[in-house]
Amino acid sequence: MKSPKYIPEINPAVFWDVPKEKLDYTKYSDFIICRVFNYGNFTEIADIIVCYGKKYTMEILIHSTELNIFGLSNASAFLGIPEKNFTCYERKPFPLNS
Repeated sequence: MKSPKYIPEINPAVFWDVPKEKLDYTKYSDFIICRVFNYGNFTEIADIIVCYGKKYTMEILIHSTELNIFGLSNASAFLGIPEKNFTCYERKPFPLNS
């Protein structure tokens, strides 16, 4: 849990299942980071990295089991970390570890 430097502008479609008033950027930082990497665009992902800091974002994503194939690819590309270094890569069933 980390307080963001600011509240970034994220397309509401990224959080389609969460009422805007319940979206706590401090309390649910891990959920928000993963959701934006899974469903956000280039600008939103870059904004999340600036908002929470690269180190914290990296820590959350490396240990997350919530990244989908797009989120994993985005995390690897944006943070310069091989996909196999992410926890979600090792979990089965995951389409990349076959």
